[in-house]
Amino acid sequence: MRSTFHGLETARRALLTQQSGLYTTGNNIANANTLGYTRQRVNFQATEGWPPPSVNRSQFAGQLGSGVSAESIQRIRDFYLDVQFRAENSKLGYHGSNASAMAKLEDILNETGKDPVGLSKTLSDYWQVWQELSTNPENDGVREVVIEKGNAVAETFQHLHNSIEFYRQDLGKQVDGGVDKINSLLREIDDLNRQIAQMEPHGYLPNNLYDERDRLVDELSGYMEIEVEKVPNEGNVKALAEGTYVIRANGIEILNDDRYLELEVDKPDGYVTNISFGGIPVDIVNMPQGSMKSLIENYGYGSADNGTYSELLADLDKLANDFAASVNAAHMEGVTKDGSPAGALFTEGAGAAGIRMLDITLGQLAPSVTATGDGKNARNVADSFKGVMNEYETVIGRIGVQAQFANQQTKSAGNLKVAVEEKRLSVSTVHLDEEMMNMIKFQHAYNAAARTITVIDEMLDKIVNGMGVGGR
Repeated sequence: MRSTFHGLETARRALLTQQSGLYTTGNNIANANTLGYTRQRVNFQATEGWPPPSVNRSQFAGQLGSGVSAESIQRIRDFYLDVQFRAENSKLGYHGSNASAMAKLEDILNETGKDPVGLSKTLSDYWQVWQELSTNPENDGVREVVIEKGNAVAETFQHLHNSIEFYRQDLGKQVDGGVDKINSLLREIDDLNRQIAQMEPHGYLPNNLYDERDRLVDELSGYMEIEVEKVPNEGNVKALAEGTYVIRANGIEILNDDRYLELEVDKPDGYVTNISFGGIPVDIVNMPQGSMKSLIENYGYGSADNGTYSELLADLDKLANDFAASVNAAHMEGVTKDGSPAGALFTEGAGAAGIRMLDITLGQLAPSVTATGDGKNARNVADSFKGVMNEYETVIGRIGVQAQFANQQTKSAGNLKVAVEEKRLSVSTVHLDEEMMNMIKFQHAYNAAARTITVIDEMLDKIVNGMGVGGR
């Protein structure tokens, strides 16, 4: 025989369960703008019917329902969309960092725009003034301009070297900052792993800890490409429990349920020489893709002239040395105003940082091959560094192509990331209209359960106080 209070217990369970749904909806609404929050859902489950299966059970046409319970509060998230998002985030981190580095180089070189004033223009002006001197070899005004333009060429080389080296050193600081950030993220994820491992065996679903861990893993993926694997914990663990994260980078297990390995980047000589996770070496060329790899590639690695900025500095040194050597050799083929053999104009072998124009007088310039002032040597000097100008244009073209490629890849990676993120948000983010509908749904269900209790209470009151009073 069923219990007299069976209906009250059924309605009580309904009240509590609908209340859980209402509170969860309220929590979703409260966190609609919380970074990294994943919307949650109460999983309702019908409780066991009455009578339970047994040999001496009461005979009914079927089991009588006993109500509902809130089996679990689950966050709505697609792990595979997370995997796709992190992969695209790593690509965007790599190409975006490359694009930023190349944009800085283009700004320094200043060879684009309506009024470029970079080394190309300075060399062109220097060539032009030597041509003018060839037609006016005895003109002191033109000679003065030649010296000024020569100083301008040397100063431009120095400025380019100093500016590029300044930003290269800034990239080195960004590498150090990236290492600290990666290690900080790994430490925080490891701490969350441990908290989750302590809670799940007791039957809890620590959704807020899951959200924070995923937020940190998403951030980590921007620095380097990673693989994430879920490893279940042991004990009284619910089926929806997400377990401990194991993270791998470049095949190395950098984090698991037991420990994490810190990233170490050595650059004792002004460029990166070694990379390792907890002492396990990583090939620099095959380092996981992400902003960290881009920073290292642009800063310099392996050797002093390996890396985007380092290669450009080496190119500038070669150009400066070639320029000084060719101009000096051509100039020394002429004679000065008084017919003496001409000397060098620039320091040689000092690279872009050390090139200087020697302190010479107007009379020490040698635009002519003979003392008669024929101007032939000025043309020879002008022609001597045409090869340097052409070589510099090749360098500029290479930088332009690299910058264009980096911008294209950044745009492509950004579009893919946005597409995946939109899919992920469509699953995980809080939709206020939907939550308002859920609120109304739970409210009506709660009110109906309360009304059920009222009706059953009136029925019991009739039985207790209204029956068996006849004839009194």
